[in-house]
Order: sequence, then structure tokens, then C-alpha cells
Amino acid sequence: MSISDSRLAIVGATGLVGENLLRILEERGHKPRLTLFASERSQGKKIAFAGMEQSVIALTRDKIGDYDFAVFAAGGKISREYAPIFAQKGCVVIDKSSAWRADPQCPLVIPQINAHALTNIPRGIIASPNCSTTGLVLVLKPLIDAFGVPEHIVVATFQSVSGAGRAASEALLRQRDSDSSPAPFPAMIHDNIIPAIGEIDETLFYTEETKLSEESRKILEIEELQISGTAVRVPVEIGHSEAVTILWKNDISLEGAIEELRKAPTIEISELPMPSNCAGRDSVIVGRIRKTPKTSGVLNLFLCFDNLRRGAATNAVDILEAIAEC
Repeated sequence: MSISDSRLAIVGATGLVGENLLRILEERGHKPRLTLFASERSQGKKIAFAGMEQSVIALTRDKIGDYDFAVFAAGGKISREYAPIFAQKGCVVIDKSSAWRADPQCPLVIPQINAHALTNIPRGIIASPNCSTTGLVLVLKPLIDAFGVPEHIVVATFQSVSGAGRAASEALLRQRDSDSSPAPFPAMIHDNIIPAIGEIDETLFYTEETKLSEESRKILEIEELQISGTAVRVPVEIGHSEAVTILWKNDISLEGAIEELRKAPTIEISELPMPSNCAGRDSVIVGRIRKTPKTSGVLNLFLCFDNLRRGAATNAVDILEAIAEC
């Protein structure tokens, strides 16, 4: 079944990721029979798609019809309540929240890495990874295939405010205009960085850091993969960045690493990767690739990507295309 012949529901259609989902579907020429769901405050809102206007429907149980596919971009609480209902009606659900990523019956998928996982969807729900995980594992996969499993990976993420939703993006803009309210962050984000995303646990890691390691292991299917992350919120509107250090026991080739990355899907090599260069694009931009002096197996690199597209909406559409082709 082609996507254009399908009945597709988008839950969270008025959010930042929902807007990008519609944009990418249109860019790729997909014209499904759409149903757009959002919260009650968006009921009746008109959204343009493929030259026509679509009315937004408030999501309630009695409004759920029969669909071939549904993409959820509305947060974990909504996904936990409604995704199983869609799935029980025979719909394949692609969920962008954290609700189902750890569920062993829900494949966690980036099609460029583990499309084979789409052959087994017991609950009818496919999880799409956290945005920071997506950029990281797309870079790790070709390096691990070439040089083997590293002994340890150390990552610092620099995550834009749009990763926390529209209210967070609006807060940054207000603070730039001298509004001193820190909401929805624990401190002012304008002219500041906040090294805490999510809730801290007993290991002293925040949930955003734990997601990075646990999701990477599941996608790459390497249970022993060791990742230490530090997640930082930065005053950038769009574009996540990550500083990555990868430690192998054996020697690796710098030239070989660059060549493997150059050949990998979705990756673009750049001398100076920056968020300002990746907004509106689907590539993961990688640069500052170098080996630590006087070591044999330590590789350092810097990457950035559009968190709303490559980190979220683009991967959901990639999954949708892969499922439609099955």
C-alpha cells in the first residue's frame, strides 16, 4: 500500500513536530487521506496540506475511526492512553514519545539502521527514538560496523529549546525581549545554558541522559554498549548538537573513520558543523573529526542536526515509508 492510498491519522498535528510531519509528507509527494487530531483548544483550526485545508479534530475516544497508520507527536501521556486504542483497531502506530521505547514488544526503529525490526510489531506500535539518540546512533552505526564495539562512548548534548515544545521556543523569544520568567525551564535560558533535561534519578543522571544510552543499545542491538551522557539545554531555537568521544581498545584509522561516515546514509561531512547550518534539513552534519594525540583508539567528533526534522518528524516519515513498502 502506498502512503497516498492510505488513511493516515496524525495526533498532535498542531505541534512543532506535527507541523514538520505534514511539511515532509508534502515535500515527498505523499497525499494520504488525512485525519488531524490535537487538543480541544485546537478544535476546528484549519491546516493547509497539498493545496487543501484540513480541519483539526479534538482527540477523544469516540472520534477514533479506522486508519491504516497513525503518527503520534503529542507526548507520552496521550500516547499511553490512545495509541493502544488505535492499534487495537488494526492501525499501525508510529509513536514519537518516550511511552513505548523501552517496551520489548514495541520495536524502536531508525530505518537506516534497523529496518528489520519492523517485521515484528506485536502491539501494533512502533517507537521512534529521542531526537538526541537519533543523531548519535546514525553516526555510531557505520563506525561500529567498521571498527567494532567501542569500550566507551562519552557524549555531551547541546539541545535547542524547540526540543521541549512550542512553549519552550516562545519562552526563549520572550526572554530575549527582557521577560524574566524562566518557565518552562528551571532557570532563564536566554544568555544561559542549563545542564539538566528531565528528572534526575538515583544514579545522578537525568532522564534525557539515560534515554540516550538505553535507546542506543536497543537500536544498535548491543546490550553491552557503554555510553555516558551529559544533556545541556542551550538558547538555540532549532538544532541539537553533540560532542562525542569514542574509545576503542584497538587502533582505528582517522581517514577510515571519515570515509565510513562519508558513505553512511543521512550523514554530511562539514568542516564546521553548527545548528545554523542544519535547520530545515534532514542530514546529520558531522565535523571536527580527529583522534586524540598519543592515543590509538580515541576518536572525537562534533555533530548537529535539525531536531524537529531528522530528530523527530523525518524519522517518523521514514518509518511510515518503510512500513508502507512491506
